[in-house]
Amino acid sequence: MKRFIYLSLLAGFLFSQMSCSKMDPEKEPLDEYTEDYIFDPNDPAGTLAIQFLNNVYTHLPDGFNRIGNDMLDAATDDAMPSRDNSSIDVLRAGRLSSVVSNPDGVWNDQYLGIRKANIFLSKIDIVPLTDEVKNNWKADARFLRAMFYFELVKRYGGVPIVGDTVFNIGDRVEPKRNTFEECVNYIVSECDAIKDIARKDPVSITDWGRVSKGIVLTLKAKILNYAASYLYNGGNIALNDGNPANDALQGYLNFDATRWEKAAQAAKDVMDLGIYDLENNNNLFIERRNKEVIFSYLRPTNRDIPLLNGPIGFNTATTKGQGLTSPTQNFIDAFPMISGKPITDASYNENNPYASRDPRMDKAILYNGLRWLNRPVETFEGGLDKPNITNLVQTKTGYYTRKFTAHFNNSAEYSLQHLNFNIFRYADVMLMYAEALNEFNAAPPADVYQQLKSIRTRAGIQAASNYGIPVTMTKEEARSFIRNERRIELFLEEQRYWDVRRWKIAEQEFNKDLEGMKITKVGSTFTYQRFIAGKIVFNNPRMYMYPIPNSEVLKNKNMVQNSGW
Repeated sequence: MKRFIYLSLLAGFLFSQMSCSKMDPEKEPLDEYTEDYIFDPNDPAGTLAIQFLNNVYTHLPDGFNRIGNDMLDAATDDAMPSRDNSSIDVLRAGRLSSVVSNPDGVWNDQYLGIRKANIFLSKIDIVPLTDEVKNNWKADARFLRAMFYFELVKRYGGVPIVGDTVFNIGDRVEPKRNTFEECVNYIVSECDAIKDIARKDPVSITDWGRVSKGIVLTLKAKILNYAASYLYNGGNIALNDGNPANDALQGYLNFDATRWEKAAQAAKDVMDLGIYDLENNNNLFIERRNKEVIFSYLRPTNRDIPLLNGPIGFNTATTKGQGLTSPTQNFIDAFPMISGKPITDASYNENNPYASRDPRMDKAILYNGLRWLNRPVETFEGGLDKPNITNLVQTKTGYYTRKFTAHFNNSAEYSLQHLNFNIFRYADVMLMYAEALNEFNAAPPADVYQQLKSIRTRAGIQAASNYGIPVTMTKEEARSFIRNERRIELFLEEQRYWDVRRWKIAEQEFNKDLEGMKITKVGSTFTYQRFIAGKIVFNNPRMYMYPIPNSEVLKNKNMVQNSGW
């Protein structure tokens, strides 16, 4: 553990060990400056200090095709990788272990971010900034640190909390894991402490993308939503595993319904700010600033997402996709009809399965016959986008992804787009609020129905049948409805992978056959046949949490491994 902690918690110590001579900022990279150079008492603008802070932001989740060019949702029942032997198979095929490299393992990276945040907080008072700027920057660093802990907790449970400590090389560092509850309380307390010194919303255009009060409150809502969920609140997998040392590390020791009440209030606090709202569907993912986006990982203009995931049957450098992500028929079936009713309704036509469906499907999925780049998508057998050539990567399911792309239906190419990865957005907050209200109450109160109605109205679902929302639902019926709505609304946003885990239903939802649609064209007629395209495996309760890296356990006698690993 000691050596790894040096790499993760002590990384960046080079700043204080290098020469203290001033460097030319135009010739030397930032990571070759000393701390004294960066945090300069003669720099009222904080020129290098803000660059240091910007670097802390780079440890945020960057989403999209981040796991060996696959999306995290390819390790759920919503999608699968189009390539064989993809690195994400470790997560989707039950191959993860404490000694196998985890493609989603963030232990080192998040502790490096925490280390950098602590260095910044320990040094920033040296810089002669105005009180307002200094408070804003401190709020940034403390929020980012809390966010990094959240990313660790949702993967590992309780982790070592280092507080404000900046360890030095030579320090004996063998930390114990804090309990799950202590980690949740720490993240919440940090959010409460900085919410009123963070930037006020809405932020100026020059500060857009930086931490504001609304962003802080959303993190609080998010961690409380997780903490109230069954995996941690009543379904702790470490209880009764024969190792009492794990019990408090992987969840609470008891169920408490008031945790849902706290989660509901935290989500409502974000909503009551009155600054966020649902955006027009056409602008949601392609406008850098809009009223629904709360917090994003900022990226330069690019066309990488459609080129990585789009159909393969185009021929130019700005149109030919790699088709790396194959949405499943299981996911397609989750979309209701335009009336809002499920596909078990008589209005569904299995011979024309994409007609009169939820408009969100057309915005998320590229299916056979949908117009794209000036022609219909051809995912029928032998079509341009599914030619079935040996060793050619193509869709495995009959579908490609469209979400996050602009309106390229009649375009000649994929143009450069402002496409950021949304870490927090308002629809998620609304659904967290609906979920928490439903779980806390004996039956769903009116506000649950209102959130669902608002989201389905924005989606374009018809009002005639009450948007497909039953007039009255039991708690269990509302739970299923909300979960399906999250699945549809938040597709490819790295939510379902964690949602199914926190709901503790992965042994059912992530342990089954995944279907595709085989489409055959005869003349101008298409026939549709479901088939088994692959399988997802979740066959052991230990998989609800990642194993602590084995190197950590071997090097630190105080580091307790997660249950089952």
